[in-house]
Amino acid sequence: MAETPRSHQPEEGVNVNVILRCRPPSTQELAERAPQVIQCNDALREVTLYQSVGGKQMSRTFRYDKVFGPDSKQERVYKQAIVPIVQEVLDGFNCTIFAYGQTGTGKTYTMEGGPRNSVDGTNLSAEAGVIPRAIKQVFDAIECNQVTDSSVKVSFMELYNEELTDLLSPGEDKDKKLRLLEDRSGVVVQGLEEMVVKDAAEIYQVLDRGTSKRR
Repeated sequence: MAETPRSHQPEEGVNVNVILRCRPPSTQELAERAPQVIQCNDALREVTLYQSVGGKQMSRTFRYDKVFGPDSKQERVYKQAIVPIVQEVLDGFNCTIFAYGQTGTGKTYTMEGGPRNSVDGTNLSAEAGVIPRAIKQVFDAIECNQVTDSSVKVSFMELYNEELTDLLSPGEDKDKKLRLLEDRSGVVVQGLEEMVVKDAAEIYQVLDRGTSKRR
């Protein structure tokens, strides 16, 4: 996950925070008694990797901006790592949050989480991920008049095999190819569909429609 920029940074600066989250062993790994090769220290923000080379145990330790171990819950990850970023969006700054990792490492769980407890997204389950929690934080702020003169727009694209696809494009444009361009404001995606939404329920309708087109 990455954040850019933070409000205390110079206007021309870009600040990136790297946050590591380790998932617990899978059912298959437990059944196969797979060895534990990673150890997290949340307090020191360190992760140690263990490897056996030629019968000799070796280890390397890496430090990150934040570390969340296998026992970390969705709410804790969101409150400690994501809430400040979304608040900066509400304050008018451009921010990005993304998950990166191998298949099966928990990216989808971290970003989307488990099933929704309600259609309108107001009642989140303990398993809710970054996206539903961020949606709720944004609209809670709007409803409490913390944000004035606001407009919420949603776009949804997929990067697959180095090809960009607009998941919200109309049916007749489903094969439309997107292009990355750079202008004075930065890098933009030419022709990417944007939809104005008024509440969380509308966002979920848009996301569900786009998810059905994913490969």
